[in-house]
Amino acid sequence: MFAVPGWSVEGSALKSQTQAVQPKNESQPEKDAPNADAKNNKRKRANDRVTAGNVDEMYRRHIEKGGKRGPEGSVKTEKKQKKEKKEKQTPETTTAQEPSETVTTADRLQLPRLKKLLPLPLPPAAPALPPTANLTPLQQAMRQKLVSSRFRHLNETLYTTPSEKALELFNTNPELFDEYHAGFARQVKESWPSNPVDDYIKTIRTRGAIPLPRRGKPLNPAKGYPLPRRPTGVCTFADLGCGDAQLSRALTPSAKKLNIKLNSYDLAAPDPLITKADISNLPLEDGAADVAIFCLSLMGTNWVSFVEEAWRILRNDGKGECWVSEVKSRFGKVQRKKSQIGAQKPSSKADKKKPKKKGGDDSEDDADIFAEDVRPSDNTDETDISAFVEVFQTRGFMLRRESVDKSNKMFVRMVFVKQGGAPTKGKHASALSAPAPGNKKRFVDRKPDSESGLSAEQEAKVLKPCVYKIR
Repeated sequence: MFAVPGWSVEGSALKSQTQAVQPKNESQPEKDAPNADAKNNKRKRANDRVTAGNVDEMYRRHIEKGGKRGPEGSVKTEKKQKKEKKEKQTPETTTAQEPSETVTTADRLQLPRLKKLLPLPLPPAAPALPPTANLTPLQQAMRQKLVSSRFRHLNETLYTTPSEKALELFNTNPELFDEYHAGFARQVKESWPSNPVDDYIKTIRTRGAIPLPRRGKPLNPAKGYPLPRRPTGVCTFADLGCGDAQLSRALTPSAKKLNIKLNSYDLAAPDPLITKADISNLPLEDGAADVAIFCLSLMGTNWVSFVEEAWRILRNDGKGECWVSEVKSRFGKVQRKKSQIGAQKPSSKADKKKPKKKGGDDSEDDADIFAEDVRPSDNTDETDISAFVEVFQTRGFMLRRESVDKSNKMFVRMVFVKQGGAPTKGKHASALSAPAPGNKKRFVDRKPDSESGLSAEQEAKVLKPCVYKIR
């Protein structure tokens, strides 16, 4: 253009320079600061990478910085930011385990809420719903049939096995005892006209209020029998086969007022009022009880040994009582001779042929008298308890005949009194001793075991087991 002396440069000395254009890499982001050092850019890219360790810092730097909108869609205030900063400084948040996977943007947005939930302990497991809570009516009916079937199976097992095996069964599976009595209670509620236990509770309260007669005066059955009491005034009960101890639970609050002592025994003891024991081998001393109660509990095939054990634990002064309540279906039907029902008096010729008893007693045979006496007055119930009473008589008991109650359509009740003599059969039988001079015989037709009417197998079958029909 123009020449300046001393500063001009020849054109041949100039060389054209061109800048090489680098290919654009779409995978790499553009540089925000062209004057920044390459090393700094590399460090910045490394710091921008989200990892498990810097997720909190990256969230505050990129999301919370400058009043960015939070996960709820509203601008975070300074007060809320301080609150979250304070929560971060608590030791609970620092002990939280770091996530092992890469945190996404959605996870970062939910982080404040997750930070509040993580330190809290897990809630306890919800209680299991009742089995029938979500069942339809049809399913509930089917389940009820299964439960009833289970109860019937357990019931048959107790009736068809000895008490020793039943005790072993409940020792191995204690839950079966509760299961059985739950089914028993359901059966009582749905099928029975009344519960014999309720009758015994009422009887104890009624007889407990009757005072003892004065010394030297006999009892008056018309006014009722008072409870057999000791000289101290206490009456001790032994509920043998008590089940769920309904008798003791009902009478324990008034035991002091009635002056009674209650002992309950069964094959399992889910209640503190129950003592676990085999009924054929009770943890009681001889003569320790005043009243023994068998309320639907003569169930084992060795039920006769229960009667013998009741004789052992009852008092020996002729006042100990044994109360029995049993299902009528376990007894047979009365089969009497024609001469015992509505027959006319034998003719004079028959009287001549019939040998007279010694002592001038022309009365009928004791068995015939007994068979007539135990019948109800209306003669509509034909339940035969004669063989059952015979078992008790050979074990040292005598029936209080006015106590026989067949008014209930399902059960029969009776009261036996322990006699002073030794039993003629069983493990407590001893050599027969002649009665003292001047005393009347307490037992009729005492015979040795070999001459008695029923064998041991026949005695065990006097009470039939409750076995259900197969459906």
